[in-house]
Amino acid sequence: MKKQNLGVYVSGIIEEIKKAGDKAVFKYLMKFDGVDLSKTGLKVSQKTIDAGANRVSARLKRAIKSSYSNVLSFHKAEYSNIKKNWSITRNGVKIGQFYTCVDSVGIYVPGGLYPYPSTVIMTAVAAKAAGVKRIVMVTPPKNMSDELFYAAKLCGITEIYSVGGVMAVAALAYGTKNIKKVDMIVGPGNAYVNEAKRQVFGVVGIDALAGPSEVAIIADRNAPAKYIFADIMAQIEHGKNSGAWLLCNSKEKIAQVKKLLSAEALKRIKIVLCSLDDAAARVNDIAPEHLELLVKDCGSLLKKIKNAGAVFAGYQTPTAAGDYWAGPSHVLPTNASAKYSSGLSVMTFMKRTSFTEMNKNNKKGFKEISDFAASEGMKYHKQSAEVRI
Repeated sequence: MKKQNLGVYVSGIIEEIKKAGDKAVFKYLMKFDGVDLSKTGLKVSQKTIDAGANRVSARLKRAIKSSYSNVLSFHKAEYSNIKKNWSITRNGVKIGQFYTCVDSVGIYVPGGLYPYPSTVIMTAVAAKAAGVKRIVMVTPPKNMSDELFYAAKLCGITEIYSVGGVMAVAALAYGTKNIKKVDMIVGPGNAYVNEAKRQVFGVVGIDALAGPSEVAIIADRNAPAKYIFADIMAQIEHGKNSGAWLLCNSKEKIAQVKKLLSAEALKRIKIVLCSLDDAAARVNDIAPEHLELLVKDCGSLLKKIKNAGAVFAGYQTPTAAGDYWAGPSHVLPTNASAKYSSGLSVMTFMKRTSFTEMNKNNKKGFKEISDFAASEGMKYHKQSAEVRI
């Protein structure tokens, strides 16, 4: 579907849900997912969540719980290092800022070949650490799984709805009888979900418009070829549009890696022979979602990196560590947007508010406000200052 047609198509669904609410949601669930939830409702019962969570194997529970613990520790540390309020007094005026979190967040967990409990953790935990009171999870009906329920329970999510796609985004943005609207929608999705998030932005906040996943790997002559191969393949298995760059200072290493890659994989990888300094400069232009520094001296190279969603430093640090377990969220800027934006974090859910406090003795300030307002022809702005002199 062409981009213009995609926008029109998505807009039509959103408008129908705005007008008809749940009736339209049920209609499109039947059309796209082949399920009729009009009698049972969209919300997943706590009994279903508990039962599913209990069925998860002990081994997988350990892995998910470890991920949750690591991510929570990271975001708690992040939160504690935010200067949550400050003020200064200058020219008799007290000015400053304070932070508050959004009240409610909708987390979109995409469907696919497998469920994604990692997405639950990588979105909900940052919101939880920020202090968000209401965290809602939406995911397509086919995506309901024990692993998702277990991850949701760990995160304290009790509001889960069996709906995905444009319908989920529209319902979260505008509200229906079943789903109360939220203040912000976060989480990755396909082109339809992305377009829906773009169209509802302004009615609600969003984290970002995510493109295909990507990695850039800077490797030196000592980086094991099997590590480079595995990390490239791990990235491109995200989907047919996912891509990778390999920037390496060794012809021999590039040859070793190429031997391991299939002809099909090679079509999706850009390989550049260059110095490590040149590689850093190229990376700052690419601004990749993920950057691996498979080099001996990570510290020196890291100082030259300005544009990357997340950096994985050293031979022993695959991008998969960030995808599942390390701590920082795996929801990251793509399509070179790391040049001006950051990955999902506690700060995604925080709002800055400025404040100003003047007193009646600040005649000089009121006079200057009056003069400035007069220069712009703002009669009552001028008067609002003058009446206080």
